[in-house]
Amino acid sequence: MESRTPSIIDLNAELAKLTMFRGLTPTTTRAERQGSATLLGPYRDGILFAGKNAGTSHWEDHAEDELVHVLDGTKILDIVCDDGPPKSFEVRGGMIAIVPKGTWHRFRSAEGGTTWSATLPGDHIELDVDDPRTAEPKRVMPSGTPSIIDLNTELGKLTMFRGRALTAAKFAGKGHWESHLAGDELIHILDGTATLEIVCDDGPPKSFELRAGMIAVNLRGAWHRFHSSEGVTLMTATPSPSEVIELDVDDPRTIKRL
Repeated sequence: MESRTPSIIDLNAELAKLTMFRGLTPTTTRAERQGSATLLGPYRDGILFAGKNAGTSHWEDHAEDELVHVLDGTKILDIVCDDGPPKSFEVRGGMIAIVPKGTWHRFRSAEGGTTWSATLPGDHIELDVDDPRTAEPKRVMPSGTPSIIDLNTELGKLTMFRGRALTAAKFAGKGHWESHLAGDELIHILDGTATLEIVCDDGPPKSFELRAGMIAVNLRGAWHRFHSSEGVTLMTATPSPSEVIELDVDDPRTIKRL
C-alpha cells in the first residue's frame, strides 16, 4: 500500500523563525528577503508558503485558485477583476482571500503583515506598474472577483458543538471516518487541540496530535477522522466528493471489507 502519512506543520514555530522584511518591491530578489519567508511544504500540485513583509509585491497569476490567510497586520489585494482598472480589497488579520485562478494580482502593505498561503507558483511581472496589462498587452488573461472571508467574524457566530463532527467549525467529540477522492485536504487548527487518526499504510491507523497554529495535509484517498476532548476550532479546505463511514469503529477498513 502506498504510504499516506499526513504532512504536519507547526505554523507558529515556523513563523517564529521569520523576521519582517520591509521595503518589498516587485524587483526584490529571494536573496534580499531571505529569512522573511519560508516554504512550509507541498500541497496538491502546489506549495504551502508563509511570509512576513511590508511593501509591494510583484504582479502574479496562478493556474489554480490561491488561498491567502492574513494572520496579522493588513494587506491590500490589487486584482484585475474586469476590463476596468484593477480593484483593491483590504484584507486584515483574521481574514482570508481566495484569488481566482489566472487573475493578475498583487499584495501590498505599508505597515507589514504576516500571511500563509496555499498556492501554485505561476507567472509574474517584476515591474512597478499600476496595471499588469500594460506590461503584457497582448496576453489574454481571465478575470474574476476574489472571495474575502472574515474568518474571525464567522467563527464568532459559532457555538461549540460537543459530540458532533463539523468540517469547519468549533467542536468537541469524535468525527466520522472520511476519505476525499478528488485531492488532498488542508486543515488549519486555529484554537484548541485535536487528534488526527489516519490510515497511512497496511498497519493500524496512526494518531497525530495537533494544536493551535498547526497545519495538516491529509493525502487524497486516505481514511481519517478527528477527535477532541476539550474542543477545537479549525478551518479546512476539503475537496469533494468524499466517502464517509458513520460508524464508531477503530479502523474504517473493517467496514469496507464487509
